[in-house]
Formats: sequence, C-alpha cells, structure tokens
Amino acid sequence: MPSAPSSIALPAETTRFLLRLSPEILLKSQQVRRQFQETLRRNLRTILTREGVEHTMRHYHGRMMLDVPKAMRARTRDLLPKVFGLGSFSVIDAQVDNTMEAITSAMVSLYADAIRGKRFAVLAKRIGPRVISTREVQYIGGGMLKDLTGATVDLDHPEVLVRVDITEEGTYLFCDRVEGAGGLPAGTQGKVVSLVSGGFDSMVASWQMMRRGARMDFVLCNLAGASAERMVLQAVKVLCTLWGGGLQPRFHVVDFQPLLADIRTHQKQSYWQITLKRLMYRVAEGVAADIHAGAIVTGEALGQVSSQTLANLVTIDAAASLPVLRPLIGMDKKDIMTQARYIGTAPISEHVPEYCGITPTKPATTSTVERVAQGEVGMDPALVDAAVRDRKVIDVNTVTAADLRTPYLWADSLPEDARLIDCQPPEFYRHWHAPGALHYTVEDLKRLYKEVPKDGTYILYCHRGVLSAVMAEHMQQRGYAAYAYRGGLTSLRTELGLDDLEF
Repeated sequence: MPSAPSSIALPAETTRFLLRLSPEILLKSQQVRRQFQETLRRNLRTILTREGVEHTMRHYHGRMMLDVPKAMRARTRDLLPKVFGLGSFSVIDAQVDNTMEAITSAMVSLYADAIRGKRFAVLAKRIGPRVISTREVQYIGGGMLKDLTGATVDLDHPEVLVRVDITEEGTYLFCDRVEGAGGLPAGTQGKVVSLVSGGFDSMVASWQMMRRGARMDFVLCNLAGASAERMVLQAVKVLCTLWGGGLQPRFHVVDFQPLLADIRTHQKQSYWQITLKRLMYRVAEGVAADIHAGAIVTGEALGQVSSQTLANLVTIDAAASLPVLRPLIGMDKKDIMTQARYIGTAPISEHVPEYCGITPTKPATTSTVERVAQGEVGMDPALVDAAVRDRKVIDVNTVTAADLRTPYLWADSLPEDARLIDCQPPEFYRHWHAPGALHYTVEDLKRLYKEVPKDGTYILYCHRGVLSAVMAEHMQQRGYAAYAYRGGLTSLRTELGLDDLEF
C-alpha cells in the first residue's frame, strides 16, 4: 500500500464545500464534461463575486472544492442550491491524514454526540488511487462509534450517515448532503427567447429552460402600459437573481397596442385570441433574429385556455418558423403554481392581471391555419417589424430596486379612458376635487381593493404627488394599472384647464 501523503491544511477560518456535478453531466464525453465543468465554475465565480463572497475553487476528480470564509458559510450554503449543473454539495467537517488513527479519531470527535441513541452508518468512498481500505474504515470506525455510544448500526435506513471520502491529498469527513438544482450549467445550450407575461406559467417555463442550460432573453408583448411592464420586469428580475447566475439576460418590451388595434379591425372576433398569439410569435421571432436566438419558449399547457387546445396550438405554431418550446405542455395549473412557489416568483405572479384575454365573446376553441390566415389578409405586416424595431431593451442584471419603482409610478398626461382617484385628506377633497374623481386615501386601500375593479387605468393625485405615488405603488403591486400624476395638484389643474381655481 502506498504511503499516505499529508493532507493540505484547511485554514481555521475557512469552510470547504465539496461540490458534485449533476449526474447527467458525468455521462457526457470527457471533452464535453470538461467544457460543462468550466462553465459551471465561471457561473459560480459570477454568483459568489456578485454576493461579495471571497472564495477559491479547484477541480478534483470530477468534483469541485470551494473554500470560503467561515463568516460566509451560511450565505454560500443558501446560494449553492440555486446553481444549475450542481447535483449536490456537502460542507466538509474535517480533513485529516490518510491513516486509520487520524480518521477514526476524527469520526469519534465529530459524530459521537450526534449518533448517540440513533441509528447510524459509515459510508467510506475512495476518490482516486487506493491509499487505505474503505472497508476497514467502515468496519473499524463504525465499530468504535457503536461501542462508545451504544448507537445502533443501520446500513439501510440510518438516521445519521457518516461519510468518509478518501483521496490522495487526505480524507474528508462530512454528514450532510444537500441536493442541488441539477440540470445543466447555465449558458451551455444556446440562446432562446421566452415570451413572458409575468404570470405563473411563463416564469416556470423560463426556469425550466434555464435549468436545461439555455441562455435566456425575455420578450414582453405589452398590452397594458408601464405598470404591466414593471410587474413583469419584477418577476423576471427575481427569477434571474435567484437562478440566473452566469447569464446576461435582457428584457425586451414591445408595444403591442398598434397590433392589437389591427387585430380588432380586420380579424373575426372569435379568432382575436389566436391571432394575438400568432403575432406574439412573429414578434418573438423578430427579436430572436436580432439576437441570434434559436427557439421561442412559451408557458402554454395543453387545454389550459381556449388558445391552447391542440387545434389552436397547431394554428399558432404555423406563424413561426423557429422551434417553439413548451416545457409545461403536460402540466396542470396546480403543479405549475407549486413550481412557481419553489422558484420564488409566485408572490409577484399572483398579482399580475391577465391582459391577454381580449375576446369579449366566446373565443374559438378549434381553428385552422387557413381560416385564421384569411382574417389576417388585411392586416399590416409592417406593424410587426416596427414593433420589433422600436422595442425597449433592458439589461436585467443592472436593474435596481429604484429602477423598478420610480420610472413606473408616474403619468405625465391623462389617458382618455383613465379614472381619477383623489388621495387628499377628506377635508381637502371636500374643498375641491377633479370632476368625477373617486376618493380613497392610504387608509382606505383595503376598501379600494374591494370596490374598484382591476380593469382600466387609474390616475392618482394629491397636493404634491407624494401620497399618490405611495398609493400607486401599492395598487400596482396588487395588479392595478395605477399611476401617480407627476407634479401633483398644480400640474393636474393645468391639464384639466382649471388654472383659475382657488385653493
């Protein structure tokens, strides 16, 4: 038996993590596996650096060793389960020399109290060349623990599993084994564009494709203005912050109002919903062409809504030449919502209104490409090109909390169909308020949510615009298209042509 080398000393203030690759990565060829492992390391460095975690990292026999300061142990442990490509990880409790005395002494010191009165087992594995018998480690170490504590050995269902990894550089001891996100390292499978609405389905579908290694850009076909943009961007930001380490996602906002008007002018009403989706696919394909993406991702599930029947999906698919990926196609809503809670987007998604339901009468549940295309003959194809060309593009990684708040709260004019909400104290409202304005203060928000429907646009005002901004933000978080009028009462009076009013 070769002599055991001395272990590489682990500094006292350092925590070492043992990182294991997703099992399917280990099935790849050596060259592909090496590429995936290097991408995973880059992603990890990006995540840890972003979070201010000092670290060193190295490959070892198909695994990775990550060292961080002990003060950052808990933070690192929280981050690792959300890194795609990691199958599992463990926190190393000790690293000792490859001698039976050193290993068994460490086992007793570390785990005797933990197994007392419980069922336990010892699992020793050799990583690399044979330097000491794993069977002897299990037999001798387990026997010592059993004799000292009176604990019961249970090889099939232990309450505590003592793990011993024996390597050339020393023996690692640990108990915990935390499951990782699995999948493939982010960015290893090419670029796609995901059509998102901020709801449960599109966020979960995007997550599923990110987990399979896709590089992701997000496309919002905006039917409801700035507040809708804000809510969807919030959901995308949460998804990418939690799970998008190593990616450089962008958020493309496309104004869909001109296309919606074109649909309503030319298409048969029962086909509005199907035509809307077909135009969304064409816009997504235009964005994909600009950024060299190879597929479109959607959150569609078979039979969930009228446009997602099999016949209608065939009709919608015909509008795009790129592959359309539907990772949720066989899932039901309950499963999707459970997944949304797991990935962290559910708290936002549950407040995002459904803007895509544009058909006031019974929508068609069956269609053919020929019938729908016939109604599209009079529509202007240049509108799609213009929508793609004039879209707004946002770098998701650079978006801050302030960015998600300020630009989306204010209105500089009054839309024709907007309802006004006066946020002034009651005595000021009685003294003067804009004609037809509803009256709700911050204290009335619960009542407002019960009495005021979510459809439509609301413009809020107060004396200086402070209270109205607070209320508008609350309403937006509950799914309202609500904005504070910039400039407060003075600007509103000018807009309404009421400058001569006295206060």
